[in-house]
Amino acid sequence: MFRAFRVFRDFRGKITTEVAESAEDAEGKVPRGNEYQPQRDVPTGRHISDCPACRKIASFPAMRSILALVCLFAMAVAAPAQKKTAPAPLPPASSGNEISPPFSLMWHEPSERLEAKVLAARLNIVERRKIGGRWAVTVTGFKKPNPNDKDAPKPPELRQVVFYFLGGQTTRDKDKAAKEHLTDGQLVEVELQYAQEGWDEEQYGTCLGEKRQMLERLYGQGQQLVRTTTPTPDGKAQQTLVGYKWNKNNTAVELIYFNVSDNEGKQQFHTLSLHYKRS
Repeated sequence: MFRAFRVFRDFRGKITTEVAESAEDAEGKVPRGNEYQPQRDVPTGRHISDCPACRKIASFPAMRSILALVCLFAMAVAAPAQKKTAPAPLPPASSGNEISPPFSLMWHEPSERLEAKVLAARLNIVERRKIGGRWAVTVTGFKKPNPNDKDAPKPPELRQVVFYFLGGQTTRDKDKAAKEHLTDGQLVEVELQYAQEGWDEEQYGTCLGEKRQMLERLYGQGQQLVRTTTPTPDGKAQQTLVGYKWNKNNTAVELIYFNVSDNEGKQQFHTLSLHYKRS
């Protein structure tokens, strides 16, 4: 049984903040006869004598001190603001010609941004590990199906989600908690793993058919990857593997069902998974 589960796991593994430079000050007024004309912006970093508007204002003694204060304020605001570090930019939005990852994510989304979203949703990051040159971040804590709660998801239960990243490294905070984070990674795969306590093979087959129909409505006809039933390596159980795949412009989604049952039918292991991928 455990060898068969390892076979499944092996298969699954394949499977510059801009600062406004005193723009509001442009609404100031410059006396000219009996009328008032709007004052032009005073460019920062230039001498007052270089600006025609500044020379005009400076000719009025009452305005000289005001002009000096405005210039000093603009310089004080602009200087510290330029030192701020811009957040990691999001990748460009999908054009609709590809299969997007779930949870309103985007391909190549930075790992630190995704982990922040996970924590904001009050989910649990239970593992970070390197698999085949990629980082895998496992998340649990999703809401469970509940027949008494109309807002609860329908079965089967989403047991865990694994996010795969290219590149990146783990870092730790310097505080006492020393929390670990994955930084500089780019999202390339999302794996959703479903299972439901008490379900038999027939119920999983029904769910498999429903999810397949859903994906066909979204992405058209898919291709069958595999449909096999073979003995486990030790010969004590039978394992069933069924898989379908949909492709669209270097992105794909795979629907996989895996079942292992002993020859007496007393012990069974089922899992249903969705794999969103970008090549």
